Amino acid sequence: MNKILTQKELKKTLKKLKKDGKKIIFTNGCFDIIHAGHIRYLKEAKSLGDVLVVGLNSDKSIKQIKPLRPINSENERAEVLASLEMVDFVTLFDEETPYNLIKLLQPDVLVKGGDWKVKDIVGAELVQEVYSLPYVKGFSTTGIIEKILQKYSIKKPNNQTIEKAKKIKFLILDVDGVLTSGGIVLDNESNELKIFNVRDGHGLVMLHKSGINIAVITGRHSKALERRMKELGITEVHQGTREKLKIFNEIVEKYNLKKEEISAMGDDIIDLSILSRVGFSASPQDGHEEVKNRVDYVTEKKAGEGAVRELCDIILKSKGLLDKFVDEYKNL
Repeated sequence: MNKILTQKELKKTLKKLKKDGKKIIFTNGCFDIIHAGHIRYLKEAKSLGDVLVVGLNSDKSIKQIKPLRPINSENERAEVLASLEMVDFVTLFDEETPYNLIKLLQPDVLVKGGDWKVKDIVGAELVQEVYSLPYVKGFSTTGIIEKILQKYSIKKPNNQTIEKAKKIKFLILDVDGVLTSGGIVLDNESNELKIFNVRDGHGLVMLHKSGINIAVITGRHSKALERRMKELGITEVHQGTREKLKIFNEIVEKYNLKKEEISAMGDDIIDLSILSRVGFSASPQDGHEEVKNRVDYVTEKKAGEGAVRELCDIILKSKGLLDKFVDEYKNL
């Protein structure tokens, strides 16, 4: 039996069921992301009669109430609802409230969640019985969305991040997994080839022009890296070293740097020795989880795909320098 019906189809079906003495229960909602609270609510609603009808807010209806929703389309939401054993029928409505739908279907029982007082339930005067079921604490679609965002969202530059970025005078970068995607390509003569992102390079050039020094420290050795850094005017290039902290300390001493004046980006746990000693630490979006959990900022971009440029832009913006470059190029 098809549970998803148009309003007209449902009206005819319910008319027959009422003649057979069935008690019709009606409830409505967005049911965007089905959770345990919904299941318990719908089970209790069904216990109040024989046939449970769910008026489902269409996508158009939801957007009038919650501009950023729905997460799932009306067809997907209707399909999920219809698959539930306690739900007998599902029908869509486009208005902000189900008043016209209730008037059309003429159910016997009207049910809403405990966040609604009986006197405020839309359509209460059109039915014989009205119930406001106890609110199931700890369950909500909004809560689920917030949990997902907290767990998986990328850290955005906040005021604290911007304040840290303002103080930066020196940027230290890992190479593989930061300036490149981390892939290693070797030719037949064991030459190591690397793919660099042009925008990353331009970001570094703008930093350098702004008086911010840059160094790269990597455990591998590549002529390609040597060439690329020469093109960008970066002279602090340290290759083939596993003692990254030693190089870091030498740079700090050479340039007489304070912790808060240094920013660094790394992607793996080997980089934590440096990342934990700088004022503003960062990781690409695809960095190791242990690194991302410990840095000040995780980029939206992946390594080799603009992660370094994103960090450069944050530093330049925080110092009010990016607009200078925008104006300069705009007026060329």
